[in-house]
Amino acid sequence: MLTQNLPDFWERKYIDGNDDWDLGKVSEGLVDYFSHESCPQSGRVLVPGAGRGYDAIAWAQKGHEVLAVDFCPTAVDALDSLSRKNDNLTSVDTDLFELDVKKHGQFDVIYEYTCFSAIHPGRRDEYFEVWEKMLKDDGIVIARFFPLNNNSAMEGPPHSTSEGELMARLGGIFEIEARIVPATSPKGREGNEEIWLLKKTQ
Repeated sequence: MLTQNLPDFWERKYIDGNDDWDLGKVSEGLVDYFSHESCPQSGRVLVPGAGRGYDAIAWAQKGHEVLAVDFCPTAVDALDSLSRKNDNLTSVDTDLFELDVKKHGQFDVIYEYTCFSAIHPGRRDEYFEVWEKMLKDDGIVIARFFPLNNNSAMEGPPHSTSEGELMARLGGIFEIEARIVPATSPKGREGNEEIWLLKKTQ
């Protein structure tokens, strides 16, 4: 049985045209965020679950050194193609839970969008541990949480989350620096996403 923990699950969605998370372009909310005062102007950026890489290449074109991670063949091929065209973008074919500091280094920025909602809710604490491990002590997580509502986290993927769940899971690991309501959101996501800026608890 295919599960969302395996690349074949996502590859089948690409093949069947069920990749409705794929916007076909850089997300409007990220373009808007680039103009926000809190947006880092330099540094290494990790993009886990990067898909076809629209947001990852946007960070790279802004001048950041970007590592885009995915394990689905369609996504990996797209990321490899983008990386050959931009020296600031490196793609890695690996399970994000296998990321290693010795091999990949640490990052100034971790950019999250839709990866959190794609993984099984039972691995959310483990995913936050990956963030903590891969982020520099003075780094920042830019997490666009979607769907952010009060529905059951077990529905999906995408699996929704809530403010209460995030507060409970992040407590003691990350501190919330700010919460930003995107000026624009993709159609169908309006009112169901927020950007949370997170720093390691010192």
